[in-house]
Amino acid sequence: MPHRLIIGQPFDLHAVLDGTQDFRWCQMSDGWRSGVLNGNLLHLRQLDGALEYRAKANLDHLLISYFRLDEDVEILRAELSARDAHVAKLVKRYPYLRVLRQPDPWECTAAYVCSATNSVDSIGKMVEKVAKTLGRPVELDGEVRYAFPSPQRVVEAGVETLERLRLGMDRHTKIFAAAQRICAGRLDLRRLSQPEACYAEAKRRLMACRGIGNKIADCIALFALDKMEAFPVDRWVERAMKRYFPSGNQPVGDELVMWAQDHFGRYAGYANQLLFREQRDRSYQR
Repeated sequence: MPHRLIIGQPFDLHAVLDGTQDFRWCQMSDGWRSGVLNGNLLHLRQLDGALEYRAKANLDHLLISYFRLDEDVEILRAELSARDAHVAKLVKRYPYLRVLRQPDPWECTAAYVCSATNSVDSIGKMVEKVAKTLGRPVELDGEVRYAFPSPQRVVEAGVETLERLRLGMDRHTKIFAAAQRICAGRLDLRRLSQPEACYAEAKRRLMACRGIGNKIADCIALFALDKMEAFPVDRWVERAMKRYFPSGNQPVGDELVMWAQDHFGRYAGYANQLLFREQRDRSYQR
């Protein structure tokens, strides 16, 4: 029998998992989603106000944290709506939007290193390729997938192993360098995910890694380090921000991020994802 987790708030599983934040979810033929979450293979679906999942262990706590079901999203929506009239409209248009709290910051880091100038499908294939090559197999109901390898496993395997995967754009050396920093104690992602580690420190330490610039650091900080003020700026968000600078003097880089954090407040990352979603939907509707 599947495990059953009552949701208790507005939620749309497909909208959340199709939001381009986490790249390891696959659609199954019977309507379930297959994912590898923190080393656990699970099959997941939404049914009658609950999440049903098949797994070899009880993953209620993991899923509550991952989907932020332990938070009252109405509080942050109300705060953002009071700060910005346009975002208030987007809150109503996308009531099911979520910012995922990914449980393995290292896997998130490697995935977003692969994200530079890349499509969502290609990112997912690269992450799966690394997992299949170096990760341990996990099985459920006849399906076999692979847990993402630890930084230690990546370092032990050597950069040549990653190079053979042909990830392109020197991604193999960037992933390997980040793994080395973690193993050497120069990048402690678990500590950076704690409340006492501030956003500025998290971003600074991430950007000390080869291949991690402003946008990728903010993605990791937002989706895996629980820094809800992080504001990743890609082409979609940059386009969305033009409405706030009609004269054309839009700031760039750190200045744009700081402006957004001041304007949207402590939930700038949630506003970011609303603006991102709006721009992508507009593009697809043309």
